[in-house]
Amino acid sequence: MRDRKVATRYAEALLISAKAEGVLLEVAESFAAVMEITADNRDLLIFMHSPQVRTEEKKELLKTVFGAKVETVLLNFFYLLVDRNRIENVQDIGEVFADLVEQDQNIVRALVTTAIALPDDLAASLKTKLVAYTGADVILEKKTDPAVLGGVCVKIGNRVLDGTVRTNLAQLGKQLGAARVH
Repeated sequence: MRDRKVATRYAEALLISAKAEGVLLEVAESFAAVMEITADNRDLLIFMHSPQVRTEEKKELLKTVFGAKVETVLLNFFYLLVDRNRIENVQDIGEVFADLVEQDQNIVRALVTTAIALPDDLAASLKTKLVAYTGADVILEKKTDPAVLGGVCVKIGNRVLDGTVRTNLAQLGKQLGAARVH
């Protein structure tokens, strides 16, 4: 991220505006779709970031490409970014905005790492327990890593709940290494 401070300031402003208009979730969904489109379209990014392209031309392109597909508050936000020469920060702003929306909606992401793919019934059970643990709606992001050997490791924000075989074996090894033998 280039400038977290700038991205946060603009993302917070968009959050406030979208909530005031009553379209927060719609704007979040549209912004995510725009980020997907722009990430896949290098020519669009070059055009929008180019200092040789006039502001009016950038706004016209935004209106043509996204005008009918996104909420007015989001389109106006993009115009503001163009006016303030911050359009190059749109990817960073989008990431921060998505995080802010999840915080506002009391949603947390849990990265769940297992040795093999987590079956749906176990994932549902784990999600229920994590909802009770966090008091928030939980989105599970599943990852497999054969190095964990077995068990599960869950990372929620800066908290790690590690019940993997690999970690337990490492702890056991430390305990045995520190044990005094007579």
